[in-house]
Amino acid sequence: MPDFALTIHFLHLVVTSVYTRTFPINFLWWGLQAISSALMVGLGVWACRYRELQPINFGGSGTATASQKPANGSADPDEHVRGGRGRGRNRDDGPSYEMVGIKEGDEAV
Repeated sequence: MPDFALTIHFLHLVVTSVYTRTFPINFLWWGLQAISSALMVGLGVWACRYRELQPINFGGSGTATASQKPANGSADPDEHVRGGRGRGRNRDDGPSYEMVGIKEGDEAV
């Protein structure tokens, strides 16, 4: 985004120079271009950062309250967000895959 703002100002300088058939020497013009460039670059960087830091929405509404029941009939309103209780997710019947210890020595398979 900052490159675009500086490109626009450079093209403006070229068009102005061609139209007037002289290079701009007025300090007020150069000051206005410098302030405008700094403002555009600053706002462009801010807008890009703001957009990149927004939470990602994967299609869920994200507004379910405790009184609302999800479409799958579960009592847990966030179960659809976590992925349900299938294949190792949120299971209470044993250690999770990541927590299984490494076997050493004679215990190795």
